[in-house]
Amino acid sequence: VTFEGMPPPRRTIRMSGEAACHRPGVETLSEEIIVSPDGGLKNVYVHVLSGLGDRAFAPPPSPAIMDQVGCMFVPHVLDVQAGQVITFKSSDPVLHNVRALARKNRTFNVSMPGKGKTVDRYFSEPEVVAIRCDVHAWMSAYVAVESHPFHQVTGDDGSFALQGLPAGEYVVEAWHEKLGALRQTVTAAEGETHTIPFAFLNRKGD
Repeated sequence: VTFEGMPPPRRTIRMSGEAACHRPGVETLSEEIIVSPDGGLKNVYVHVLSGLGDRAFAPPPSPAIMDQVGCMFVPHVLDVQAGQVITFKSSDPVLHNVRALARKNRTFNVSMPGKGKTVDRYFSEPEVVAIRCDVHAWMSAYVAVESHPFHQVTGDDGSFALQGLPAGEYVVEAWHEKLGALRQTVTAAEGETHTIPFAFLNRKGD
């Protein structure tokens, strides 16, 4: 997944109001749009949108983890399977809360009063759920929920891999929190490997 054009500069996050968050000499930058020197776009959620029919998949037995580190959610975008346990934790010695802004799933708002606090939750329906901390307004993240295991969030270089898909025709979607979504239809035979390029354009010309 690539970003075409000049990427916008990453915004500096001001944490001076919270001494435990602010680290002198360390500049914390927004994670909304992160582009590598080669144009790879990080934090894009790539998943099979359709083509699996009525196949059912059990959720992974291991929990996914979203931490709060340096008053930021880590990772910024977490991909999980419906029914998979998500452990929200805090590695910060300050008060946080985790508020899930879901549409199809049950919402929740839980307090995270200090370092070492954990809470387990799960989502039953596929959707991208926004996660917020009301104590620190800059803290935001997303949990991307899918009914099957064929999904991944792009790394620093914009790469992803959807492995083990049965032969068939699929619609694959790449979703980004600020740039929207792109879709492609891909036909794969048994044992075939395809490279699927998604290119997001800088529509504002920044």
